[in-house]
Amino acid sequence: MTMTARRNILAVVVFVLLVVLGAAVGIFVGDAVGVPAELPLTVVERDPAMAWVARGLLVLAALWIAIGAVASRTSLVRRPGAAAARASWLGATRPWRARESTLGMLPLDRWLLLIVPAALLIATRAAQSSFRWGAQLTLVLAAWIGFVVVVRLVIGRRSPWPVIAAVGGVVVLRCIVALVALSVDGPGGHWVSFWTDPPRSTVYIAIAFALFVWAFVAAGWALAAQIGRRRATGTVLAGIGAALLLAAVIVASVGAQAMLAAWNDELGLLPSGMARILGITVYSEIPAAAAWWAVGSGLVVTVVGVLLALPYRRRDRDAPASPDASVGLTN
Repeated sequence: MTMTARRNILAVVVFVLLVVLGAAVGIFVGDAVGVPAELPLTVVERDPAMAWVARGLLVLAALWIAIGAVASRTSLVRRPGAAAARASWLGATRPWRARESTLGMLPLDRWLLLIVPAALLIATRAAQSSFRWGAQLTLVLAAWIGFVVVVRLVIGRRSPWPVIAAVGGVVVLRCIVALVALSVDGPGGHWVSFWTDPPRSTVYIAIAFALFVWAFVAAGWALAAQIGRRRATGTVLAGIGAALLLAAVIVASVGAQAMLAAWNDELGLLPSGMARILGITVYSEIPAAAAWWAVGSGLVVTVVGVLLALPYRRRDRDAPASPDASVGLTN
């Protein structure tokens, strides 16, 4: 069996295990947010326009992935942006090829590699919250900014584009899953009905959770070719810790109850009035100090990750940078 075949099998096995774990999370979440039948609550109405916005974004995201999947086999590979789409596809599905897929890319393709996933992530989250800038977008962007900044600082002079291709490609796939859920719900439907239908919500959470974790697995896999497995693992852990730390600080500063109530008002995960009748933290049995526990956990994970990412041995310190190394993102 070739190395490529072994890597493909390993990737499939890891992703299947993540889906199974995500299904368990989905079942737990369904039990945690289940609405007691005796509470006479008003169901949250979906904004019909958001379903159509989601469908438009879904078409664009699916087109980006489709171009990436077929670009190398067609004349599309010579078109502007096709190389970026191909790198996103390879980085998401075969992260060990992320470095080779970004070699020799034009500046336009490199910037598209970063801009397309970022713009799609923001647009998807905005559509979920009916274009209200609030708790969801703030926490999501803060977490991703923390992760990206730490990873960029740790890899130093080496090229950031392989890890951008891997993480960005997975972000696009995860946005597609969210957009499918928003689109299928349909105009005039009830957004909360999606979460009160266990089969649909469990399948969605399983796939979304698997892709969320896979983004970090792919990041580490892409970095391993540049800095080795140990340092790649440490870099990803440091990024995850920084993301958790930054998001938790925001939640702790605002207050867990206020932040979760705002999040629920934007997404309609619970029927209207639930947050005000019971309080989400009380209803979900979330301890008042949970946000500060998350701050401490994020700090510990960041420190552990940095220690693992340090080049302890001389050959780590003297290792040459990748051929397309750059000081900044502009190279």
